[in-house]
Amino acid sequence: MTLQIDLKSAVLALSDALDLVGVNDFQHGKRVAMIARKSAFLLGLPEERLDNLVCASLLHDIGVSSTVMHRRLVHDSEWDERDAHCERGHELLQPFAHLSLLANAIRYHHTPWGELPSGLSEADAVDSNLILLADRVDSVLLREGLENPLLHREAICAEIEAMAGHLLAPEVVSAFLGAAANEAFWIALVPRHVHFYLSELPLANWRVTIEFPQFRHVARLVSSIVDAKSHFTASHSLGVAQLSRHLGERMGLHADALVQVEIAGLMHDVGKLCVPDEIVDKPFPLTPVEFSVMERHSFETYQILRHIPGMETVAEWAAFHHETLNGRGYPFRHKAERLSLEARIVAVADVFQALAQARPYRGPQPTEVIPRILDMFVANGALDPEVVAVAGEDLQASWLAATQTI
Repeated sequence: MTLQIDLKSAVLALSDALDLVGVNDFQHGKRVAMIARKSAFLLGLPEERLDNLVCASLLHDIGVSSTVMHRRLVHDSEWDERDAHCERGHELLQPFAHLSLLANAIRYHHTPWGELPSGLSEADAVDSNLILLADRVDSVLLREGLENPLLHREAICAEIEAMAGHLLAPEVVSAFLGAAANEAFWIALVPRHVHFYLSELPLANWRVTIEFPQFRHVARLVSSIVDAKSHFTASHSLGVAQLSRHLGERMGLHADALVQVEIAGLMHDVGKLCVPDEIVDKPFPLTPVEFSVMERHSFETYQILRHIPGMETVAEWAAFHHETLNGRGYPFRHKAERLSLEARIVAVADVFQALAQARPYRGPQPTEVIPRILDMFVANGALDPEVVAVAGEDLQASWLAATQTI
């Protein structure tokens, strides 16, 4: 396999995906990374520790898929159930060699300094506390407004200083206050400066190249976050990925393309993290305003994936799943000549799997009914007739690929 992915780019893209959960609270993870790193720098931590801290901060809310949960975390620092997403994040990262290095810092980023378990390493204890500090600072900024963070400096510093010794380690608070004394610290938190700060960090220890079969595991991680957004979409992305690969095999795609089309299926709905829960789970038809929000998701998928070097083609296959052969799909209005076979496969797999699964407004469609519905899409000029025909040739195999979760 010649295609490779840079892990640093993948982490930044995953951070972009997590940013979507906040809807209007954009770049929360990135600001937490900036605040934590600038504070940690004054603690004299080595570069490798700083790199790990940045990545852990970027992904600290990886256990959050719900917009409702995100809002609660930002606005209620004493919420009793806040640890659930820490445990979920720890669980998600454990299976991955490099990402597992971040798991403990994420697991304890809402645990007060005085309550951290005795067996936790000093590095994980300090890193988790730095993330907690940065998370508290940014929560205040989100509530007060990011137009001029410098305006809130004194009040935030006083609030953080009062947490020393119980919620936060005294040395962590001291480092933060030292960093926060610099006006540039606050001005840099304005959204237009955040991207530049992170993109210029070398993160040398995360410049690891992984081949596409390995990246599939990261894509599976992303799909589990997306699908956890609603119980109606549980395993939807996994089913689309499995069916896409099954159809690709039946249609003669080569080995590299099979891996890529599977990854496209796993990540096709990553942009849906930006859609509020109440729209995703609505049991009635969407209003024009709500549908316009829903239409954003495939464009967001494209924006996230295309910025990972090596994923440009996969980004198209994933993001074009609502394009149609007649040019009436969204969001790009591409017509048949612009849609590759792989993109057409993902589009068919998406509709097939959705039909096989319950939705807020209907139950799962009987297996034998699905081909008739797909044929209606073909008659309307939406889906590719050859791909639909292959899906129906061995209907039971297609159904199993779309619905099996083991």
